[in-house]
Amino acid sequence: MADVPDKTGVIARLVHRLETAIARRRARQTLVEEDLHAFEDAYARHYVPGETKPPAVGRPFLLRPWRLRPLGGVVLAHGFLAAPLEVRALGEALCRAGYAVYGVRLAGHGTAPEDLAPRPWEEWHASLERGVEILETLTDRIALCGFSIGGCLSLIGAARMSERLSAVVSICAPLYVRRYSIRLVPSIVGINSLLRKVGADRFRWDYVENHPENQHINYVRNPLTAAKELVTIMAETERLLPTITLPALVIQASRDTTVHPDSGPDIFGRLGSPHKELTIFERSRHGIVNGAGSAEVFARVDQFLGQSLGLPKEQKPVVALPVQDALPEDEDRRAVASGAGG
Repeated sequence: MADVPDKTGVIARLVHRLETAIARRRARQTLVEEDLHAFEDAYARHYVPGETKPPAVGRPFLLRPWRLRPLGGVVLAHGFLAAPLEVRALGEALCRAGYAVYGVRLAGHGTAPEDLAPRPWEEWHASLERGVEILETLTDRIALCGFSIGGCLSLIGAARMSERLSAVVSICAPLYVRRYSIRLVPSIVGINSLLRKVGADRFRWDYVENHPENQHINYVRNPLTAAKELVTIMAETERLLPTITLPALVIQASRDTTVHPDSGPDIFGRLGSPHKELTIFERSRHGIVNGAGSAEVFARVDQFLGQSLGLPKEQKPVVALPVQDALPEDEDRRAVASGAGG
């Protein structure tokens, strides 16, 4: 009879684990369903015939690996004027590698520009926070990974939610952009506001044409109010970089046509993390998470996550990366990886 208390304790622990698992599952289902409902509602309200993309483009997604316990969780954030489909291929690659992945829909995206125009950037960031909350029901090892402005938002999240995260990845995140005209946007938005107040709406300039690499994903009209938020995000990212202490991977395209290529090295240099890595891929485009050469980007992210999520936070390694072998020049796919910095 001496072993009865032990058996009772084991049963109690098993019951507690089961109850916890059920509660997490219900919380996850609720959060995901709320996210999907918010998208479907926004999609219906802002649908523009001939312009709004199919629902599959903008719908947020949850991917779970075959493993009973994922290696970790990755919240993926897409770029400005884009949608979750932009990072879906990266998400599927990470899921195959054993990670649970949630591809967020940044508020106002994936529907129509009119949905995006009135939204402050804090709502975009709240979408990442919700993604973290969803993945916390599956794992306690979570990384933020963002492309373009999603990379900036991920870096901001790394500063704001460091106690809930284990790592951060930014891919072609902008500290600077190619077009000088973006500096004029805050002034134009201010003039538009004044014209609205005096009843001179016909003189307002609310949208500009957008010519994206992925026209099947991105908006073809850019709300100037949203572009103003973009400028604010870049400034906030720059301000917070020294405060980020999580392990960080910065990826940059060497001849990025949208983001100035100095962005990646400058982000890397200003990061406060003692464990940070910079990889520069020789590419002559911005959207390196899709198309030719994207598999190398995916593999680099997977390699970093395997190192940074696989150990306790206090034991994160500093990894020196070798120079990768050259790929055919006609593919424009040669990748050069720099070592970790301190």
